[in-house]
Amino acid sequence: MIDIEALRNLVEKGEPRVVVDATGAIADRGERFGVGDALLIVVPPTDAVKVVAGGLVHDSLDRDTMWSIEGFVLGREVVLSLDRGLTTPGELIDAVTRAGFEWQLSRPSSSSP
Repeated sequence: MIDIEALRNLVEKGEPRVVVDATGAIADRGERFGVGDALLIVVPPTDAVKVVAGGLVHDSLDRDTMWSIEGFVLGREVVLSLDRGLTTPGELIDAVTRAGFEWQLSRPSSSSP
């Protein structure tokens, strides 16, 4: 669950950005990330990705064309623009996009979907 109030408290105390993991927990203060206002931390998926319909597996998807989100880096202006009612990472992604911020990707340089 994402705690928008805790994120706001950090940036109001002077933190330029914060890192939130994929579960919504605050991971660190984001000092090592010096880029952009909204960053998705991604890695290639390691699990098989299947298409299921009616309880049956119908197809496998190509993992080489996907990313798995490990976390988010949010700049001060992004955090201050967020509605306090957000609770899930999906809501966070939508809210940042609606607020007009562009997501950037941080990914391993050896992978390139």
